[in-house]
Amino acid sequence: MDPFESFRSEVLKGSDASLDRLAFLIPACGTGWLDFDYQIGRLDDLAEEFGGTEASELMGWMAIRGFRGNAKQYYDPDNSFLNRVIDRGLGIPISLSVLAIEVGRRCGIELVGIGLPTEFIVAERDNPDRFHNPFRRRSMTPDDVAQLILRVAGADTVLTPAMRAPVAPTAIAARMLANLAHIYAQTDQLLDLEWVLRLAVSIPGVAGSVRRQFVSTLARRGRFLEATEVLVALMADGSVERSADERNADNKMLRQLRGNLN
Repeated sequence: MDPFESFRSEVLKGSDASLDRLAFLIPACGTGWLDFDYQIGRLDDLAEEFGGTEASELMGWMAIRGFRGNAKQYYDPDNSFLNRVIDRGLGIPISLSVLAIEVGRRCGIELVGIGLPTEFIVAERDNPDRFHNPFRRRSMTPDDVAQLILRVAGADTVLTPAMRAPVAPTAIAARMLANLAHIYAQTDQLLDLEWVLRLAVSIPGVAGSVRRQFVSTLARRGRFLEATEVLVALMADGSVERSADERNADNKMLRQLRGNLN
């Protein structure tokens, strides 16, 4: 099956979606192909090598094994591709957390992703006040997490319980794609930005802003018909709240796109 179709099929499973499969499908869509059996086997091998039963052990093993944050080249796209994280031992908070979740799962350690503002960590499913940060190579208390949020998001950040709530595999994939979209938008790599956003808009409940960015990217690539179709679908989607300014901007964009079709 085409990797884009495989990704769409997987995200439609909602909370039952496989995180490892989603994480490998992202680079598969970027390259056009990936040997899934081989990549899944690598996770199996890492889990066998680790062989522990505690999340704190897993953090220590990952550090000893050489998995670490790529602080020097934080915005390298390879940091977001799980296969490349395994290849190089380098990642960012979310990709290292995905690795921890999947290695842990294979060893009976149930970890969940926690999408903090500007950071990503994991928590133990059966003990949600026990947090672990693969990027910073440490385990954390709730107070540690609160201090981390204030440090990375700003001292005036209002702390809420939702910040420490577990996120579903599809939400993790959406955040990984958002990171890639930011990188490719900043470097004006439109071809890569298009495939990333194509995946992002296939995730149920995706924000209207992401769909608008996809429309804009398609238009810049000269794909006016598809851009028009995506925008019309967005405007007809009653589940997406649009402000008056957004409605006006959408109408203006639609006129421009239709003008390019003539």
